Amino acid sequence: MKNDQIRIIYSFFLVLLSGCLLFLSPTAHANYFTDFYNGVEQLSEIPSEVNKLKENYQQTLNELEEARVNIKNYQEQQISLMEQNRQLTETITLLQDAESSKQSRTQQIKVVIIWAIALFIGYFILIRTLRFIMQRSNK
Repeated sequence: MKNDQIRIIYSFFLVLLSGCLLFLSPTAHANYFTDFYNGVEQLSEIPSEVNKLKENYQQTLNELEEARVNIKNYQEQQISLMEQNRQLTETITLLQDAESSKQSRTQQIKVVIIWAIALFIGYFILIRTLRFIMQRSNK
């Protein structure tokens, strides 16, 4: 008898637990109209997404063209700077050549002046020596 009561109580709890699980479990809906409406709604959103993609593509093309123009400007500026650099290098070379020729002319003038002084002193000494020798020979 006790076993029968325990079995009845277990059975009752089992049925109650099954009922709770049945109500709590997710149910599947087979609603064709909702699925059709969702599909139509998604299709109606496609043109706006395509337009957004076109706008983004056009913006990217504009940015790319702007970047190409900037690169072209930088290249032209680079060529101009290279030409200026070449001209400056030529000018520096000419100035260095002029400075070296000026220094060599200055050196040549110094050498000529020193030789002129040496010749003048040599002439003076030679004349004195000759006078001295002539005075001795006359005595």
